[in-house]
Amino acid sequence: MILNKANFDINATSLVNYIFCLFPLSFILGNFAININLVLFCCLGLYHLRSKILSEKFNFLIKIIFLFFLIIIFSTVLSFVKSIYFESYEFKNLIRLIKSIVFLRFFLLLITIYLLSKYDILNFKFFFISASIFPLLISFDVIFQYLFGFNFVGLKSYGHHNSSFFEDELISGGFIQNFSFFTISYLSFFFMSKKNYFKYSVVVIATSIMAIGILVSGNKMPFILFLFGLFLIFLLNKKMRIALLTSYLIIFLIFTFISSVDKQVKSNYMSFYGGTKAIVVSLIEKIKEDPKVLIQKEKEELLKHDPERLGHKRIFFTSLETWKLSKIFGNGIKSFREDCIKIERGMCSNHPHNYYLEILTDLGVIGLFLAVTIAFIIIIFFLKNYKYLNQNNRENLFLLAAIISLFMEVFPFKSSGSIFTTNNTSYIFILLSIILCYEKLLKVKNKK
Repeated sequence: MILNKANFDINATSLVNYIFCLFPLSFILGNFAININLVLFCCLGLYHLRSKILSEKFNFLIKIIFLFFLIIIFSTVLSFVKSIYFESYEFKNLIRLIKSIVFLRFFLLLITIYLLSKYDILNFKFFFISASIFPLLISFDVIFQYLFGFNFVGLKSYGHHNSSFFEDELISGGFIQNFSFFTISYLSFFFMSKKNYFKYSVVVIATSIMAIGILVSGNKMPFILFLFGLFLIFLLNKKMRIALLTSYLIIFLIFTFISSVDKQVKSNYMSFYGGTKAIVVSLIEKIKEDPKVLIQKEKEELLKHDPERLGHKRIFFTSLETWKLSKIFGNGIKSFREDCIKIERGMCSNHPHNYYLEILTDLGVIGLFLAVTIAFIIIIFFLKNYKYLNQNNRENLFLLAAIISLFMEVFPFKSSGSIFTTNNTSYIFILLSIILCYEKLLKVKNKK
């Protein structure tokens, strides 16, 4: 009986590791697959942890993260109560309340990963390999779709986007960018420690392939973030600098060639450059103006012009106006789509297209303060331990990939999806949990 139980524990340990390494694949398959993967992983993880999760003393960062989840529920409860007593009751408000409670599953995911790693049950090696393979596969598929109009299984391009297996969800470039730094880090660990120019070139080739995949996917921001992420790796890891400089050169040449023969690609990035330049120039010109006058001018501009032409600028303005409806605790998760119709000449959407504006709108100043506090703690951790990111062992390169990926995901000055969705939240908290796990490992190294 004891032997059978030991064998069962070993099999369960292997299974929880295999399920965890399937998360990158589940992001390709969609939200249903992510939720199934999350539930299976947490159930098996809790089987291993049992009573340990109740007796564990968590650090300050985990407590702040838990408080953030409580604010999500509290803000949505306040909004629900307000809808009952001061407005007409609507079933969709109850649905939002239920979703805010179910949202705790992501905190459970973080805790499960953290504790499984702490007790040496979870081996990140399998996840590292999985997260390294799938960006390359999707890159090849996107490039194939760009060249022939359909991907490996016959799915056609969606308009001007090559969305691979994501079909009408135009996020193939974002997926590649999200996991690309794991690919680069893993290949660097596997090849660059060996003085062989052929193996060294594998890193350059893989980096270039992923860059091309993002470029022809039709997603502009992921391409910019990918280049920025490469620059951060260049600054943090000396051993990878030659490979990254070579990659930059190849990417530049390929970008120049594609944009010269494909007018759509050239038009996309020229419009992106023009729009970004106009915003920067506008900010520089207006920074010296009186804030009240500036706000009034922005409102007048929004009222004068066609909503479609102003795009995200109008949505950002609307989100700030909806925040004023409840400044302290916000209006509860997924409230923007409901409150935007209350704003005169506002522009409605499912979310404000920026994580920080969405947190401000949905959770108020308190929620934004907690989110910024979490970010500040991670930055301090990074500054204290950044010297280890220059080492080419597997653990430190894995940590480097997680930190850069998280920074790219929560980069403040970018348009984004909703932070309160299965895909985005799962991705953020997997990365956050990895950083939490390796904070403990690096502290052990520091003591040594």
